[in-house]
Amino acid sequence: MSTIDSLTSYESVANQQTTYGGSELGQEAFLTLLVTQLQHQDPLEPQKNEEFVAQLAQFSSLEQLTSANTSLESLYMAMASMNNASMTQLLGQQVRAYGDTFSFDGESAVPLTIDASHQMEGATLTVMDETGRVVYTEELGPMEAGEAELSWDGSTISGGTADAGVYSFAVSPRGETPEDFELLTMVTGTIDGMSFETGTPVPSMGGAEIDLSDIIEVFTPDRESDAEADEDEQQ
Repeated sequence: MSTIDSLTSYESVANQQTTYGGSELGQEAFLTLLVTQLQHQDPLEPQKNEEFVAQLAQFSSLEQLTSANTSLESLYMAMASMNNASMTQLLGQQVRAYGDTFSFDGESAVPLTIDASHQMEGATLTVMDETGRVVYTEELGPMEAGEAELSWDGSTISGGTADAGVYSFAVSPRGETPEDFELLTMVTGTIDGMSFETGTPVPSMGGAEIDLSDIIEVFTPDRESDAEADEDEQQ
């Protein structure tokens, strides 16, 4: 079981315990009610021992639940802290993740990846800014099924260069495609930020946030540099 899954399980149990405890009487209220009940019982029909023992058993169970709930909350907080600390190890690492949102620094070309379930007669690459405005389009030739590496160097429709910022991309097939056609988009970049505001670590690449569950590969920047050097040698 992963650390994230474990945290989810502990949080669920803790919430259940808290809900149960909230629906029962607190310790002080329970004792007050029990003493009041004994003081006002009918002398001619005093409370039976079995009933008294049952109420004491309920009180004992309440104490155990309260103690267990406190322990679970402490354990959850400790595991959450450990998980957050471990996630900071992603800072500075290169990752590839499912998604279509990426960061452009205003200079360097951005690698973009697609994974098509079937071959395409052709496709159109579209890049949009944060407002959804189209800033660039490119007609692509025939593409085989599987992964394909694309890139965007910041060129715009007007012939200029886009400003640094967060962008998104889409690839639309041209021609006929089967009903079960699927096309996944992936982005690659360096994790340079980590937010914990929601209680769950949310990494970001130049302001473009990604879900941890969408990360499919983590590698050091040196590896990407080596790969680029190999490509240059082959050319």
